[in-house]
Amino acid sequence: MLQISRKIAAIGALGALVLAMPVGPIGVQKAAAQDFPEKPIEVIVPFKPGGRTDTVARLIGEKIQSEGLLNQPMAVVNADGGAGANAVNRMRRGDEDGHTIMHWHHQALIAMAMELGDFDLEDFKSIGYTGGGSPVWVVREDSEFDTLDDLIAHLKQNPRGLVEAVGIGTIPHFVGSMLANEAGFETRYVTANSGADRLRLVLGGNADIALFAASEYIAQGEGLKALVYFGRDRLPDLPDVPTAMELGYDVSWANPNWWLAPASTPDETVAALGAALEAAIGDPDIVEYFRNNTLQPYWTPGDEAMADAQKQLEALQAVAATIN
Repeated sequence: MLQISRKIAAIGALGALVLAMPVGPIGVQKAAAQDFPEKPIEVIVPFKPGGRTDTVARLIGEKIQSEGLLNQPMAVVNADGGAGANAVNRMRRGDEDGHTIMHWHHQALIAMAMELGDFDLEDFKSIGYTGGGSPVWVVREDSEFDTLDDLIAHLKQNPRGLVEAVGIGTIPHFVGSMLANEAGFETRYVTANSGADRLRLVLGGNADIALFAASEYIAQGEGLKALVYFGRDRLPDLPDVPTAMELGYDVSWANPNWWLAPASTPDETVAALGAALEAAIGDPDIVEYFRNNTLQPYWTPGDEAMADAQKQLEALQAVAATIN
């Protein structure tokens, strides 16, 4: 009788164990996440080799491999053109299990705001931001305006009274327009499709205002005066230049190094990628590279990054509505 009772107890315990085990897709998904990555991870960069986005992707990928943060390497693949559509289409043709991801920045949001490609935020799952670089709004060194508030006060009294050098639909156009919408002023545009064009126009007296990457401004060295920095915090290399946020304007443009996966990528896999990226961006070698190149090293988790991107997209869509 005691032997029968023991058999019944054993059968009951086995049944409880079976009921507790994950079954179906959930069990398969967890097993896959534990095995991730099973092969090299393809990182698609929507630009030609050599630019900031490409360089950062390669540096972080190399750090992840050298430190063993993932057990497979990251292989960077460049797919420029089509306002990012070529890269997105390549991602769509790849694996949806985390082995094919993208490294982009907020130029993606401009493409979405202007409806330049057949993709939107719903196509992606955000892995996170690994730092970024922000621009400055500048005037000539001999300008009468020493602060952003001085310049804005002038523009409110003299609508379109100053000339801004921009390329329509570019980052300088959108960032300047977001500030104008927030602060309630309006400038007059002169076309400048490159940093060299903007610099020539401002230094030559044919434009009053222009946007430059902080690194471009510092490299120029003379002839320009920065009134505002669009990062979240002041840049150590420009300690006297205030941010738009601290001046009371809810505008920032970090143009972050944004890591994205297909929307169907399992959450566990995204978490594994995020953990590796977070460790890499905190590595002293990466931190030193960022600071030496006027970039800010930080980690923003996937959900927080996506919420930030959604907010930025809404602001960009408001600007796009004025030019579409």
